[in-house]
Amino acid sequence: MISLLTENQKAHYEEFKEFIKANVEPYASKWDYNQEMPDDFISLLAKSGYLGSNIPTEFGGKGWDFVTFGLLNEAVGRGISSLTDLLTIQAMVSMTLLKWGSKEQKDRWLNPLAKGEIIGAFALTEPNVGSAIQNLETSFKKKGNNYILNGRKRWTSYGEKADLFLVFGKDEDKSMACLLPKDSPGLEISPIKNMMGFRAAHMAQLNFHDIEIPESNIVGKPGFALSHVASIGLHYGRISTSCSASGLLRACFEESVIYSSQRKIGKKLVGDEGMIRTLIARMGTDLHAASLLCYSACKAEDEHTSNVYEKVQMAKYFTSRAVVRAASDAVQIQGANGCHESSPAARYYRDSKIMEIIEGTTQIHERMLGKTFVEKAAKLIKAKI
Repeated sequence: MISLLTENQKAHYEEFKEFIKANVEPYASKWDYNQEMPDDFISLLAKSGYLGSNIPTEFGGKGWDFVTFGLLNEAVGRGISSLTDLLTIQAMVSMTLLKWGSKEQKDRWLNPLAKGEIIGAFALTEPNVGSAIQNLETSFKKKGNNYILNGRKRWTSYGEKADLFLVFGKDEDKSMACLLPKDSPGLEISPIKNMMGFRAAHMAQLNFHDIEIPESNIVGKPGFALSHVASIGLHYGRISTSCSASGLLRACFEESVIYSSQRKIGKKLVGDEGMIRTLIARMGTDLHAASLLCYSACKAEDEHTSNVYEKVQMAKYFTSRAVVRAASDAVQIQGANGCHESSPAARYYRDSKIMEIIEGTTQIHERMLGKTFVEKAAKLIKAKI
C-alpha cells in the first residue's frame, strides 16, 4: 500500500506514526484502564489539527484528502481504538454539516469543530433501536416556529465530552435531525462505564426532556434525515472505522511478531513453531489485504467514483472481521500473558469486537453487499440475454 502513496501522503503517514508512538502508545493501557481520554491530550490533538483533518481550509480545517485521513486513522488505530472513535465522530458530524448544513450552521460550527475547540457527537442509536434506524423513538413536535425534542439516545461515543450533538428522531412519519448544544435546558447526560472495548471513548446515554429546538438548528429537510443526512455521517464513519481497524490489525501483527521472536519455549523460539507461523501468516496477509481495501475506499472517496459506497462497505466488512481474527490469534500466541491487562493484546481483543458492531454490524454489511453483488450480477446476465 505504501508504494501507492504520494510523497506528501507518505510524509504525513510518518508524522502520524511518530505522533502516536510518542504521545499515545506509552499511555494507551492507562487510559483504557482509567476509562478516560485526558483533556490535555485532546487539547494536544486539537492543536495538531487532526480533529479537523478533512474539513476544508475555508472553515479552518486541514483540507487533507481522504487517503491522508485514512492514514491518520490507521496510525491512531495502532495506538488505541478509543482515540480513533473521537476522529470518527468528529468527522461524522463535520462532514454531515458540510454536506447538509445551512450557511449559518456551517459558519457557526465548522470552524470550532475543525480547531477542536468543540467536540461533536452523532446521536443516532437508542436503547430500543440499533441498526433498525427507521424505528427511532426520539420525537420532534412542532411548536410555533420551533420543535420540542423528547426521547433517549444510548451508546453515544464521546457523549460525555461532546459540546455539540447531531440528534436524529421523527416528527410522526418524517425523520428529522437537529443540532443540540450541550448547555441546552432539558438535556441530561449519563456516562456509560465498563464497556467491553473502547473503554476510553466516553460513552453516554442522552435524555431529552422537552427541549426547545429553534428551526434554525434543524439539519436538512424534514423527511430526509435518515435517507440523506444520517447516511452521509455513517459513510464517513465507515471510512474512519475501516482504517482504524486496519491500524489495530497492524498492532496485533507487530506485537505478535515481536513476542514470537523473543519468547522461548525451552531453547526454541515461539516463532519457530509451525502452528504459530500459520497464525502470523494469516494475520500478515489479512493486514496487507485490509490496507489495500482501505486505500481503495479512500481513493474512491477522493475521486468521487460511482462505486465509492460499495468500496467503503467492503473495507468496513473485511477489516472489522479480519481484526477480530487477528486479535484472537494475538492472544492465542501469547497464551496466559495475552489474557492479562499488562499485555496490549488483551485490549486489542476487547476493542476488536466493537469494530464488527459500530457504523453498521457485520450482518448489515453482508445484507447491503449481498444485495449490491446480486443486482450487479443480474444486470450482467440480463445484458447477455
